[in-house]
Formats: sequence, structure tokens, C-alpha cells
Amino acid sequence: MSKGSFEYVDITLLKQLEQRLEGREGKEESKIFKTCPRCKVRKPLPQFTTDKRNTNGRTNVCKVCKVIEYLKYYYGDRERILTVNKKYRDDHRGERTKYFQDYQENHKEHLQKVGKAWYKKNRQRIKKKRLKLKVNLK
Repeated sequence: MSKGSFEYVDITLLKQLEQRLEGREGKEESKIFKTCPRCKVRKPLPQFTTDKRNTNGRTNVCKVCKVIEYLKYYYGDRERILTVNKKYRDDHRGERTKYFQDYQENHKEHLQKVGKAWYKKNRQRIKKKRLKLKVNLK
């Protein structure tokens, strides 16, 4: 295993998530709070993911604790997860290829529309990237 345990994981992703969530606190209109049972911190409701099965429509565990839980799971059993995913891709290669080909044929107009919108939105970035490639090739 390349990364033995969760302690060695770079937590910049988690810190970025916390900063984004803190930035949203000032924009809240309602002051509804909830306490996360894992970290024992009282947080605003938007810091909990939606869950229609619960009475208040939110999960019990906050988003930050969920990310930590996922990272512990992933890095604790990374090798097995990667092998299972690779095995699935290899076993279903033909099915996945056929599915994507059928989707492209059946949704051609929609994909063209989305592609044009994306190109218009990212035109400047694409031009800069192409210029860099031209400079690097010469």
C-alpha cells in the first residue's frame, strides 16, 4: 500500500471545503442550526447534505465529517477498491462501450448543443492552451 493510513493524507481538500462552507455562513437567510454527532459542533443547516428520509430533510453527519469518513475508508482499503474497480471495468468493457456509443447516437443534438455552449464559455482558455502547445512544439 502506498499510503498506509489516514494520518498521512494531505487534508488540503478538507480545508478548502471548510473555507467554502464558512463563506456560505454569512449568506444564510435562515439561522437554523444542527449539531453533528461526530464532531460535536453546532453548524448551520446548509453544512449538512440533503436527505429526504429524515424529518428535517438533512443528514445527521455534517459534510466535513463525511469527507473525513470517506478518506479514512478509501486510504484504509485503497488497494482493494482499486482492484475491484479495475475488475469491473475489464469485465464490462464491451457493455460500457456499447452504452456510450448508443447514448451518443440517441442524444446527438443535445450533446452538440452542450458542446457549443461549453466552447463559447471556454473559448479564451482553449485559445491560450493551443498557443502554449504551438510554442512548445516549435
